[in-house]
Amino acid sequence: MPEQTAAIGSIARAARVIDALAMLPDGAALADLVTHTGFSKTTTFRVLAALQQQNYVFQDPQNRAYRLGSKLAELSRVASLTDLGALAGQSLKRLARLSEDTVFLSVPEGAAAICVAREVGAFPIKTLTLDKGDRRPLGVGAGSLALYCAMDEARAHATCTINQNWLNEYGYNKISLDAERTAFAKRGYALNKGRVIRGMSAVGVPVYATGGELVAALAIGAIDERMTSKRIKSELAPALLEEAGLIAEQLPGISR
Repeated sequence: MPEQTAAIGSIARAARVIDALAMLPDGAALADLVTHTGFSKTTTFRVLAALQQQNYVFQDPQNRAYRLGSKLAELSRVASLTDLGALAGQSLKRLARLSEDTVFLSVPEGAAAICVAREVGAFPIKTLTLDKGDRRPLGVGAGSLALYCAMDEARAHATCTINQNWLNEYGYNKISLDAERTAFAKRGYALNKGRVIRGMSAVGVPVYATGGELVAALAIGAIDERMTSKRIKSELAPALLEEAGLIAEQLPGISR
């Protein structure tokens, strides 16, 4: 029991130091943290040393200020993606039930798109081009392309520059993606007609938060024979746009 109590006390002290650092994003000296936590200098230093060992905190070598570390940033990112995937879960299920095909939810991260959720429909031939956690350069694949096309021109240009070699691996470049942006602006959805995997096509739409922030993309993938223009226009694209709107209604306060 004493060991358990000590462990709980240690976690509580670490949490208080982390909370204090979160309030001081520009960095904090040891004295600042002593003031904010109410701990002694010795206790504060010992907690900081333990957090540094786990990469939850780091110390600037120049000014000796403490800041939150990369491990916490990674945990925050994973939690955010998990929450978004769970939040959109019912939409993915409805789309998979309606289309009987595979539905993907992707989010932008830097110059990449990450698949954070997937729902497989009942049609016997499955389109499993992406799995949860898979990354693609922005612009490659319907969901990723929807994210790319929804960005402003400056961000899209910067993304192409960063991803030039990565895009080349998939047969894409800025010229081809500019053409896709033009097509997206006309029809309101992104379309991948077998460019990533032959015989597999997909349609995607962006998802915005209520404040207009681009947060994700929904896409439906199927074999080419099922992705007719008529079906996309009359069934799949409208369903995707409707679910994107329903997800958006749940997104206030979520930022990426």
